[in-house]
Amino acid sequence: MDRRIEEVLRHLHPTGGFKPWHGGPTALGALRGVSARVAAWRPYPDRHTIWELGLHVAYWNYAVERRLRDGPSGSFWGAPANWPRPGAAGDEQSWRKDRGRIRESHLSLRDSIAGFDPVKLDEVAGSGSTTYADLITGVLLHDTYHAGQIQLMKRLARSHFGEG
Repeated sequence: MDRRIEEVLRHLHPTGGFKPWHGGPTALGALRGVSARVAAWRPYPDRHTIWELGLHVAYWNYAVERRLRDGPSGSFWGAPANWPRPGAAGDEQSWRKDRGRIRESHLSLRDSIAGFDPVKLDEVAGSGSTTYADLITGVLLHDTYHAGQIQLMKRLARSHFGEG
């Protein structure tokens, strides 16, 4: 396996006790233990909720995974695609279902990256100048960015609700 792919997988889906230097989990890991009430909380009127951030990450995991597999477009389950609407706000069953979808998209992306032909890493992914290596690294950075947002919102929720 190419070293670049190994490194992305090590950070995207850490195993064996590896903890990234920034101390934070992946976006999927950041959702662990978050209640539907906290996930649906909007800290400010024009800000996203944890739930929305999780679904947004799921969409981009799906979009990159689809490009890596050269799959068909238009088959994402949420709408609008980039910022899918969450299920019923505060409803634990809806949150569990959406968290399952987020997990599924994360694992599918992980599997696509793990199975990606390293010979193609420096090839252009579609039109433009973005290589597959750029795409894979970019989705890792996107995940990490939103994991940080989720972690911050959990801390804010702890102050607001006494839970997080």
